[in-house]
Amino acid sequence: MSLNLSRDERTKMVARWFDLIVDGYPAETARFLREQSDPFANPVGAGLREELAPILDWIVDGGDGAAVESALDRIVRIRALQDMSPSQAVSFVLILKDVHEEIAADTTAGAKGKFDSRVDGALLIAFDVFSRCRQQVYDIRVKEVRNRSLKVMERLNSWREERAGGPSTT
Repeated sequence: MSLNLSRDERTKMVARWFDLIVDGYPAETARFLREQSDPFANPVGAGLREELAPILDWIVDGGDGAAVESALDRIVRIRALQDMSPSQAVSFVLILKDVHEEIAADTTAGAKGKFDSRVDGALLIAFDVFSRCRQQVYDIRVKEVRNRSLKVMERLNSWREERAGGPSTT
């Protein structure tokens, strides 16, 4: 079941959504995100530009949850690595409710309720993605600490063996 949003409304919504998300960053960062179009130099901006439209399409048209999860993953994964709280990392999804009210021509209570409900569904998926990403970060950090500890222990043991079996330096 699709909501009635024209292609023009969708395009305007994605552009406004992008602007509002970027406005949440410090001024210098926001300017960079807007102006730098190279996806290698600006993976955050590129991810937003490429994935906001598929997320909006899923909210408006419904469809496969795996597709929206993939689009959300690209954005949330980066935000999970940034110094953001969980609520800050996924709050970009909720901004879409305000954008819808601002731009959509069909603002009946039923259409607004349906749209808001789908945004809430996307928010929950984004939070799941965020949780998985943060868990991966923690797992990587634990593995790194463990590997460092093992290397230190190996060097210490090697040093002890050399000292015990080598010539005395005193």
